[in-house]
Amino acid sequence: MEYKQYGCFVSVVPACGAFQFSGSGRSEERANEDGFMYIHGVVLAPCGRELGAVIAIMNNPYSTRGVGRTSNATKFLLILASIIGIWLVAISSYLRKNPEIESKFASDILKEEQIIANKISKGKLRAKEFLHHKKDDISNIKLLHKKDDNHKKDDSSNNNIKLLHKKDDNHKKDESSNNNIKLLHKKDDNHKKDESSNNNGRHKWELSASEDLALRTTGPDDTPIHIVFSTDCSSYQHWQSYALFLSALKIRQPGRITRIASGCTEEEELSIRKWHDDHIAILSSRFGLHLTPHFSSVKDESGKKVGDYEFFNKPFGLLHWMEHGEHMGVDPDTNQPFRHDTIIILLDPDQMLMRPITGTFQSSDTVFRGGPKDEGFNIDTERTYKDNESSFVVRHGRPLSQEFGFGNSWQQFAEVAGKESPVTKVTPTEARRSYAVGPPYIATALDMHAIAQKWVEFVPLVHSLFPELMAEMYAFSIASAHLELPHQLVGSLMISDTNTDGGEGWKWIDALPADNICDFALKNMGDDMSHTTLPSVLHFCQRYGVGDKAFFAKKKLPNDFFSCESPLIEEPSMDIGSGKYLYRKPPFLDTIVKYSATQEKREAFVICSMTGFLNQAALFFKRKHCDGIKINVKKEISMHDLPE
Repeated sequence: MEYKQYGCFVSVVPACGAFQFSGSGRSEERANEDGFMYIHGVVLAPCGRELGAVIAIMNNPYSTRGVGRTSNATKFLLILASIIGIWLVAISSYLRKNPEIESKFASDILKEEQIIANKISKGKLRAKEFLHHKKDDISNIKLLHKKDDNHKKDDSSNNNIKLLHKKDDNHKKDESSNNNIKLLHKKDDNHKKDESSNNNGRHKWELSASEDLALRTTGPDDTPIHIVFSTDCSSYQHWQSYALFLSALKIRQPGRITRIASGCTEEEELSIRKWHDDHIAILSSRFGLHLTPHFSSVKDESGKKVGDYEFFNKPFGLLHWMEHGEHMGVDPDTNQPFRHDTIIILLDPDQMLMRPITGTFQSSDTVFRGGPKDEGFNIDTERTYKDNESSFVVRHGRPLSQEFGFGNSWQQFAEVAGKESPVTKVTPTEARRSYAVGPPYIATALDMHAIAQKWVEFVPLVHSLFPELMAEMYAFSIASAHLELPHQLVGSLMISDTNTDGGEGWKWIDALPADNICDFALKNMGDDMSHTTLPSVLHFCQRYGVGDKAFFAKKKLPNDFFSCESPLIEEPSMDIGSGKYLYRKPPFLDTIVKYSATQEKREAFVICSMTGFLNQAALFFKRKHCDGIKINVKKEISMHDLPE
């Protein structure tokens, strides 16, 4: 038998099997055990063997093999079935063109997932037991376990959703910018596209219900992905959180994303929940909020509070979320996460996503490691590309993280793990090669939960020996080494320090033309850059400046930047980064910091990227939440001149 597809129409010749549409207009035949034909998941007609033969013969009136001539009754039934099939195809087409009904499909699927989530919370679902076979070479750790079928169903539902809900061509077209903003502020041609919308009235960053559901699980082998980041409840980290969610939205980051906010007062808790419901949850069903107790107190041996270290929130908040958070939970019988295969990605709130992060890092065009070969930094890279092994796939026993430049300095505090800990056997070379890591931290839920348990145990001890900024990062390295979980170090995930010689993803920025580096960053950071070779994350934790006035520092941005009344950020001169300004003048100081041409370009890229993205994010906010309210679109915030 034969299936044929013409454009978006199907000519049904056989009656056994199933037929699926694909985004490219191609068809795919698949066997179907229940004897029915499906188009877009809708049952069209029974497809028993005898009926299939009859249809074939009717299509060939000269054939007499196997059966006699077709009776009038049979013809009538076949014609009736065809009419019903045509109606069902029409209904399917109607559903795809009506977002309200499409939303109903999405709602049904969300309800189904909630039922499963409730079962998890009641302990009715259990992750299957697994065995770790520990060998001399930790890289050969193999995990012998099978995924729970219930979890597969829950997180692979988007495969069918992708087939049920396809974007109409009209969703792909950009239209004019928001009318209210257009009346108040005429943009030049280069900026018009930043507020464009499709002809359904959605901003280009926004997702339809089907698009949102399709992004729920797209990790390796459809493994679920969950990004989390830890904050306090201050307004300072409030705007950073909103910006991170928006950056994930615009690049179509797959998986769920959850903000873990620790230590809120009752008033702050009410405020943060309302903000999340009004401004974040409406963007995606995948965006969540998890509130935890206060964890940042520093206590002496008697338990008395003697200080505060805000970065305690990161390990303690992570563990609290993994054990009590929505879509998570730990089996009390095994002390293992129910969804132990989920890939957990831990970010910092001051990180902007520029390209999606998944659990697979195999392309030599997008993955590289820094450091000298004689210390083994490139061993995994070379093996991956030469022998086609998956050294850069996150899996049980093999987490992956961004390489950081603190080398083996964490080893001086390894005593907190105990004299018998495996961490005492780690060589300086191994310490640099496998444990000098920072965010993004990426691991399976099984490994991340184990690390989090030891992380919260070690971090107060490390802080007592080293009460400085890096204490929680050193403790993470110690916890990983104690558990014998060496990280695959990748140098291409992030950029942050413009003065580094290696270990970050600057080579792609260095390759961009210097004479229009700012123009490129300013105008493109609001667009989907997922198919452009850039690092996945811009970690804007430094102070960046070029020349006398171009400047960006996160602590200088007003906390109410995302509001109707706040102006936008003043744009820098377009020629920064071109080699014309090989210096910067720090705010309120008479000193001059000199640059190389390479560092000037990098500083310009960060300043222009953050200015462009934050301004477009602010316009997005104003468009969605300032209807009927006077809005401010003037670009008059001078980051250089703002008070410290």
